[in-house]
Amino acid sequence: MKGQLDTEIFSEVEKLIGFLKLRAVNFAVLANDDWYLTDEKGKRYSLVDRLRNRWGHFEYFCSSLDSSVPRKPRADATKHVINKMGWDPDSVVYIGASEIDAFTATNGDLLFLRATWFGEYTDYGLPFSSPLDICRFIDTFCFREHWWFMAIEDNPFRFYSLATFSTYKRAHELYSQDARNAAKFGRGHPEFWLAALVTSVYFTGLHQEMNYIAVVPGHRQGSGNNVMGDALDLFAKCFRAKYLPDLVVRHTTAQKMQYARTSRIPIDHRTQLDSIRLERLPMKSPSDPYKTPPLKPNKTVLVIDDFCTNGYSMEAVRAYIEQTGARVIMVSWLKTINSDILSLGQLPKFNPYVANTFKKAPVTKVYGYHQHATDHLASEEIDEMFRQYEDWNWPDGV
Repeated sequence: MKGQLDTEIFSEVEKLIGFLKLRAVNFAVLANDDWYLTDEKGKRYSLVDRLRNRWGHFEYFCSSLDSSVPRKPRADATKHVINKMGWDPDSVVYIGASEIDAFTATNGDLLFLRATWFGEYTDYGLPFSSPLDICRFIDTFCFREHWWFMAIEDNPFRFYSLATFSTYKRAHELYSQDARNAAKFGRGHPEFWLAALVTSVYFTGLHQEMNYIAVVPGHRQGSGNNVMGDALDLFAKCFRAKYLPDLVVRHTTAQKMQYARTSRIPIDHRTQLDSIRLERLPMKSPSDPYKTPPLKPNKTVLVIDDFCTNGYSMEAVRAYIEQTGARVIMVSWLKTINSDILSLGQLPKFNPYVANTFKKAPVTKVYGYHQHATDHLASEEIDEMFRQYEDWNWPDGV
């Protein structure tokens, strides 16, 4: 295919390639058709040859040059590249800009990083307005060694959290304050917390199990989460899942947990159980509700909350969702320091789509904080990531 080189875009892409090479990140180019450039005299030049002269050798997979390379957007296209490169599929992301790129990444079950500086061709994938933004994302979130501070896998109870929450301990104070400002007021760096959450879910493979994503609503009447909603919708679309902002409805304003604790008001799971319900026909798009209830025994819902203390909110949501037969995976940004999680016991059969009042809320198991906070280096890593994030710039040598 014939084309002209946009020098401004090309200079920015060169920085991205320089960054990948500096960080020893292996990359390959996947194309359906070969590209060539023409100079002012009409002479043709291979684009790939030109790029290899500037960047050094890189692998180039092109269907029109090699019939063994499946054409995009087939799922076999990315699998072919991954197999030929000898990559671990769980450590690969897809950078592109077009609609066909979005479909290729989705079909290949890869996280799609959308380069919007090329143009707004699709609304799928996580958007990045410059190569610097993509490289900051990769450098900050994709090289981590500690994905979960707490990971409890005691089927059917499954809970994961990124790091410790504490505004009193110096080691956790800076990022904890920012997370609270982001979650409660939309200030600080909400994009940091969403990126950390999304990459932990992706690189640990939890995304492969999810059919739906839902959030725990705040203590006031209503549903959804204004801070997380847009990003979770984009993340879900990457993997043919659905974000359901109104799945969990707070029908009655609940006692705020922090106030209850400081005022010494007794609280347990019933505070949450008695104030939520599920929406039977949630919205699958802003103007299109489901015609039949989407939750079924073969489905899994990824339930996300910003903070977890004793787990009352998430456990209440899990109880309601499990009444439909669906499975639940619970994830929070941060886990309050030194607080145990109280797992809700067996409840009588109830209708999850209506308001309920529970006489009892038995605790079946206590997941001790110190026994299940298994990777304290995750909190240290989050702290280091956060301190570097705001001032990130091109490293020397790019």
